[in-house]
Amino acid sequence: MANSWYSYLGAGKDPLVPASYRRMTVKPECVCGPAICSIYLLGETATTPSAAFTPNILTYISNALTNGSPQPIAAGGGLKLFVYMKSGCCG
Repeated sequence: MANSWYSYLGAGKDPLVPASYRRMTVKPECVCGPAICSIYLLGETATTPSAAFTPNILTYISNALTNGSPQPIAAGGGLKLFVYMKSGCCG
């Protein structure tokens, strides 16, 4: 099953709602900052995420918005990042 990066559409959109994202064909270059940049979803290939976010993705997005760091965070690194952040705001 394929996996995809989704770009957050920005201002006026709820980052916890799948319709606030659009599929990208490249990996994002952003990583840290105060605003959501993009999310990585397993098993998704649609233009807009086709299913409600899992509890893990919702937790990662909430944590990222709280501390401005990509998620998940693990001591020593090595985890796949599912939420990237960026400086500034889009839209």
